[in-house]
Amino acid sequence: MTEEDPGPGPASPGRAAFLSFVLPGLGQIALGEVRSGLLLAVPILATLTVAAFFILADRADLVSWLFDPPVILALVVLDVALGLNRVVAIGDAWWLARQRAVASGWGRPRGSGRLVAGLLAATVLLHGGIGVVGVQAYGDLTAVFEEPGTGFVIPLASFGTPQPTRSPEPGATEFSVSPLPGPAWAADGRLNVILIGGDAGPGRWSLRTDTMILLSADVATGRVALFGIPRNLYGAPLPPESAGATPDGTFPGLLNALWVYADQHPSQFPGDDQTRGFRAITGALQQLTGVPIDGAVVVNLNGFVDLVDAIGGVWVNVPYHIHDDTYPLENGTGDVVLDIRSGCQHLDGHFTLALARSRHQDSDYGRMTRQQLVLEALARQLDPISLIMQVPHLLQIAGTNIRTTFQPQDMGLLLRFAATVDRTNVTNVEFFPPTYPEVLTKASIAKIQNVVRTIFGSPSASPGPSGSSGSPAPTPRPTKGCPA
Repeated sequence: MTEEDPGPGPASPGRAAFLSFVLPGLGQIALGEVRSGLLLAVPILATLTVAAFFILADRADLVSWLFDPPVILALVVLDVALGLNRVVAIGDAWWLARQRAVASGWGRPRGSGRLVAGLLAATVLLHGGIGVVGVQAYGDLTAVFEEPGTGFVIPLASFGTPQPTRSPEPGATEFSVSPLPGPAWAADGRLNVILIGGDAGPGRWSLRTDTMILLSADVATGRVALFGIPRNLYGAPLPPESAGATPDGTFPGLLNALWVYADQHPSQFPGDDQTRGFRAITGALQQLTGVPIDGAVVVNLNGFVDLVDAIGGVWVNVPYHIHDDTYPLENGTGDVVLDIRSGCQHLDGHFTLALARSRHQDSDYGRMTRQQLVLEALARQLDPISLIMQVPHLLQIAGTNIRTTFQPQDMGLLLRFAATVDRTNVTNVEFFPPTYPEVLTKASIAKIQNVVRTIFGSPSASPGPSGSSGSPAPTPRPTKGCPA
């Protein structure tokens, strides 16, 4: 035993400091200072207890909290406080052990200073890193979830009963979950969400909505239907707030050009430069389908690649051989030859997007069918609760690639409902010609609306033919898919 090293006993300053690094207060307890050690340990133990309670009690609530920006900020503040507490505990344990070594006649210990400096640096890196992740998550969340009243809303429709509003903005309704007695979308027994894939990227101005799908779920039974809406429809009805933009209240161009058209005609479409196109397309889709839209999710298809890669890819049962000699790369650098074999395939983000995006292989309608196939495969294999540890990375991707009208407080209720949905049995409807013509008329719009409204009705309320061949009414796809 030397004067520089008081030994491995409880009086060792280095050991006491290390114990309080592992758990604040543990070094003090090892030195016999139980009361002060417990006081230093209370903050971290209380935090771990609360976290364990949420994890064990209801993970949906935990996920809902993790999506709430104010909660994220509170967690960042808590992280800073716990970091300071750890610093105090390390320093106090080291100083207390050092003083005791001197008092016991061992002399002033040396060599432990470097260890303490390392522990303090590790503490700063640990809590600082968590804080940086929290601040980044806060920024990503505020980008994904638009603030109420910002104009990122779904316009009121001219059918049915006006929906609950959160924003007093005239002429617009933001569909969202109300605190009591339940979510607003449960009031009519349906959850209707518009999924929009924006083909924006290098070499393209604004956003083309090349993918438009209405996801509808029956609240009572958990049945789900996907309605594929072609991008090349003409004459889609405009929402009341912008119906005056054209003489007959319909959009004369391709439906996927409406977003850009609205951006170019600010005097005829409400909203600002960031929200005008969104309001126009979601309002038109709501009028076309004839059901109130409870929320919308807009995804940049290029960012979709990163999202699929982040979850480790997806198993897809490719229905037929996909070959495209001029498939455009998502980064805009040129065309490549795309070749995907039929059968069960594990695809990364690039090939999953290619499967859903290629149209030189067949047609826009074939692409719509493959898009629904990809969504079903993702739904079967994706467990949001199991991705809790990946939330920071997923939020970083989502922050620049996803926008939604839903609010953070909606997430818990939506996750609970998602747990009741039969994701292996989905009804698919695609509004293909000749049954549903590309040039919309009042009769064809009424037919589409009837299909959407009655999809969960009695067996006699058949959704009608679907597909370019005029085949019989759509039936659920096989429930057995590729292995996970």
